[in-house]
Amino acid sequence: MASLHPLIAAALVVAAASTAAAAASWAAPSSPARPLFREYIGAEGKNVTFADVPVHPGVDFHFILSFAIDYAANATNASAPPVPTDGRFAVFWDEANLTPAAVAALKCPSSRARVALSLGGDTVFGANATFRASSVDAWVGNAVASLAAILTRYGLDGVDVDYEHFGERETPEVFAECVGRLVRALRARGVISFASIAPFANPDVQAHYAELWRRYGRDFDYVNFQFYAYPSNTTVPEFLAHYDEQSARYAGAGGGGKVLVSFGTDPASGGLRPGKGFFRACRELRRQGRLHGIFVWAADNSAADGFRDERLAQTFLAGNAPGFP
Repeated sequence: MASLHPLIAAALVVAAASTAAAAASWAAPSSPARPLFREYIGAEGKNVTFADVPVHPGVDFHFILSFAIDYAANATNASAPPVPTDGRFAVFWDEANLTPAAVAALKCPSSRARVALSLGGDTVFGANATFRASSVDAWVGNAVASLAAILTRYGLDGVDVDYEHFGERETPEVFAECVGRLVRALRARGVISFASIAPFANPDVQAHYAELWRRYGRDFDYVNFQFYAYPSNTTVPEFLAHYDEQSARYAGAGGGGKVLVSFGTDPASGGLRPGKGFFRACRELRRQGRLHGIFVWAADNSAADGFRDERLAQTFLAGNAPGFP
């Protein structure tokens, strides 16, 4: 083929660039970001469905299935404590109501809802759900295979890490490598699009999650800090001081440091609650540009009060009603 005259070639390049720029300027705008609300669901068999939970159209909503746990009942002695399975996870949430079909129905094309699963939790079969790993490589291999299968079968979008107890050999370094490599592998497989951690103010817990954040913070999108683990007489200034402390702890390391505020709906939850100043604290964080979202620990979310508080929290996020207590 004959070559083009240099001036003609240059003109064609300029014209192509102008056409591309014009096309970009007419491209449909991306969906605007909405405030984020997250809720744990399915723990303790409370018989709650997705449809039971109020979802405000003005928020992005993450349901977090509680829990997937790498433990099993003792096969030879039903009264003995459960046994760890070295990263082979099984579903422990309410499978009768929170099914793959229910997830698919929730995530219709027009829905802003996404669904994740949470790992670990506090207890399993009445015993601590202690993090155990025979080795980093073995645990990661088992965890990637078992969780990829669960995530795919349920059509889930993300994972949350909520281990709260750790064995003597499971040092912060071991925990960080196990969980960090797991999340990175799940992202590489394309089976998750977001990840979060759920620490609370306990020295051993903070040591493990701080090391995970130091090594793999860039692989996590949110910090579901359990502010409801603080005393029930927490004041607004104390809550804001706790938020400052945890935001500093989980900043940097390549991570976004997006610490979400939280409350619990069950009677055992402490911290600052709706009606006691929670929304005053949220309003101040929003004024500072630091309100990244709200999550709820809803172990008793069948209660009417729990649903009331969830509605208030989502309405606050979506509309900033000034009179919220």
